[in-house]
Amino acid sequence: MSFEDLDLDQEVIDFLESQTDFKIDRISQEGGNCDIFFGHHKIFDRRIALKIYYGSAKDSSHYEPRILSKLDHPNILKVRDAKKIANFHNYFMTDEIDGGDLEKYYKAGKLDLKKSLNIIHGILLGLNELHNDKIQIVHRDLKPKNILIKEDTCEPLIADFGSIKHFNNSGKILGSRTTTLYMPPEVIKGDNYTIQSDIYQIGVSMYQILGGYFPDTYAEWLTEKEQKKLKAISGSYEQSVFIDKSIFFQILKNKLLRYESLPIYINKPIRDIIKKAVQPNLKNRYQNVGAFMNDLYKVQKSLTNWFEIDKILYAIKNNGTEFRIINLKEVFYIEKKGNSGWRKTGKSSVDISTLIREII
Repeated sequence: MSFEDLDLDQEVIDFLESQTDFKIDRISQEGGNCDIFFGHHKIFDRRIALKIYYGSAKDSSHYEPRILSKLDHPNILKVRDAKKIANFHNYFMTDEIDGGDLEKYYKAGKLDLKKSLNIIHGILLGLNELHNDKIQIVHRDLKPKNILIKEDTCEPLIADFGSIKHFNNSGKILGSRTTTLYMPPEVIKGDNYTIQSDIYQIGVSMYQILGGYFPDTYAEWLTEKEQKKLKAISGSYEQSVFIDKSIFFQILKNKLLRYESLPIYINKPIRDIIKKAVQPNLKNRYQNVGAFMNDLYKVQKSLTNWFEIDKILYAIKNNGTEFRIINLKEVFYIEKKGNSGWRKTGKSSVDISTLIREII
């Protein structure tokens, strides 16, 4: 295929056209500082993804890619090759994953509560591997868009390794200018990035895929007063700076995530996990992935699964019993599924949260 009309740097075009081991047939240019090329690798005889991102002429380190290439973990995308391209670009070669990224997956309505928490658990397992004493890597850009999903198993894979860094025994390195909404408070303040910063990003992602308010347009995060000020600012750059400052202020004050917007069936223990993961004060945030997983497991082992279809809430208990809550003339009713279909249980209320507690 032709690469001339894709607004690529010439050194990237030269690299792609010189390759004989793989044939590119699809391209994604949705990323910030990278492009992803998909195709068939003749030697591996499999579909691959080639992520090419802008680097630095001074950056010649391949330490992190070497480590990643040796990892074989079910929740970390396998890196098959990594190289520097000419002066200003690098690439990672990985397998192509059929389910796409987690952001598209949850927006397509493919997740219920159980699947969502299982995905977070899988991400934490992969992150724990990256953080362990033998690997010592922080990701620095964890968000649903950088998590891939296997369609058949719903298993998550940590991907997008363009910002990874190896850390020393102090566990601290410089922060990465990651996507504004996922930037940890300590990075905004200019402090070091640590394994707890990765944990913060998982907390934000957990809130997001569970259905919390998370608009794509940054201006929608602003208060009405801030939006009025924004309209008075001329120039797109100046507006962008104002929006970033407003969002950073919310992050530092621990007011970015609006927990009241989460679905009503997201109970207090789950909300408390998110709140602890995103604490601005590192002393109050999870100290490591293990502590995060431990609290999540306590919730998962007695979980009632919830999901919504056509504005009707459905619940499945651990023992397989199924319920749903319907709304008839402003009154909510619980129905239980039996051999002959759905039947009312006799429980009703004008307050849906009362019935949710009844089912839980």
